[in-house]
Amino acid sequence: MMHHVCQGQASIDTVAPGHYRLTIHSDGTSYCNAQLDDYHHLPRHDYPWQAPVRVALWAKVPLDARGTYGFGLWNAPYSPLASMWPARPASAWFFGNGRGDLAWSDTSAPTGFKAATLETRTWQALLIGVWAPLLLLLMKIPALYAWLWPRLTPRLRLAEQMLVPDGTWHQYEIDWQPDSVTWRVDGQIVHQTPFAPCQPMGLCIWIDNQWLAAGPRGSWGWGVCAGTAVLEVRDVVVDV
Repeated sequence: MMHHVCQGQASIDTVAPGHYRLTIHSDGTSYCNAQLDDYHHLPRHDYPWQAPVRVALWAKVPLDARGTYGFGLWNAPYSPLASMWPARPASAWFFGNGRGDLAWSDTSAPTGFKAATLETRTWQALLIGVWAPLLLLLMKIPALYAWLWPRLTPRLRLAEQMLVPDGTWHQYEIDWQPDSVTWRVDGQIVHQTPFAPCQPMGLCIWIDNQWLAAGPRGSWGWGVCAGTAVLEVRDVVVDV
């Protein structure tokens, strides 16, 4: 069952059976979010999906969004809709951001649309978290960043590939296996990695007006944007 969640100036319209239009309209003073999910109010250990699982849908990705948007699987690590307690993040999804800096790999841009995965619930990631303040300080030095970050990303199961959306309908697919994740657009592989999340996750489709700067080079910030943005999806399928 897909739950409809609207926060602030947001709406979800059913255009046709299985076809949804998620819209936000913000003056930049408060958080706005339009979201479809299948984990609403479940404890994280009861989230419905674990590998192997395939997510497929058709989507029209916005070209003018300034906040974050996307679709795929995650563990809702910071969402009060999921839990009052934060968790270490995990995800395998198509993710976009129009402002800020969320470049988590050497080949990523600060903003844009990408296929990405992350798993920080392992003991290796926990150890990195303990040393994170020092590591982030060191990685402000370009030479140390170039040496350290490629050695840390496998332990965070972090991999991402930038994509170029065109604002038209495409079919997007995520194939999450115990030892790999594969992303396809219109049936063609656009990214593949052995860095797979290892615990239950839920399906999330959303668009919001939040911008973030959070990356290994030590850029940090948060805020909300003004403007209107729309994400359309249809024919959502999740199977094992």
